Amino acid sequence: MHEQLPNVGVWMLHRDLSRAPRFSLPPGYRMRFYHDGDLHTWLRIQATDPFSVPTAETFARSMPGDTLHLAARVMFLVDPLGADIGTITAWNNDHFNDCDIGQIHWVAIIPAAQGRGLAKPMLSAACDVLRTHGYAEACLETNTARIPALNLYPQFGFEPYVRDEAERNAWRTVAPRLKIGIAV
Repeated sequence: MHEQLPNVGVWMLHRDLSRAPRFSLPPGYRMRFYHDGDLHTWLRIQATDPFSVPTAETFARSMPGDTLHLAARVMFLVDPLGADIGTITAWNNDHFNDCDIGQIHWVAIIPAAQGRGLAKPMLSAACDVLRTHGYAEACLETNTARIPALNLYPQFGFEPYVRDEAERNAWRTVAPRLKIGIAV
């Protein structure tokens, strides 16, 4: 029987986005930016995430701004048939350690498209957007039950940013299940 993993919210920090690797999308796939009316697309994709309960209010609260601002930060992964199958946001966080840094936010790929190596190029695109907006560092929030995400982010240079002993213990619990060793 598998041990129940803790579902603890944790933060990760990337101290130098210029060192983040770049991955290209497979042929036929592309990224596109948000346009007016994409809220429903975002909600549909996010609703496939078992750890997420997206609502229009969640979207507005976590990504405030007009359509022009959203169109520069919220991205969608489009498959070769033209269907939106993933989303990622290159946002900012002006409260992280009392400074303004980039933030990878609201990452999701529909289950039917998972396991195809699409998360790496999607994350590459978001890191590129953050660099374009002048960010040298980035943070992200995830949880310790998301083992695939916790395996992906360190490959890009994100490291655990431990705020308290509960988070340190959660990282220690999941560390043996991760492909890349982490220091906590």
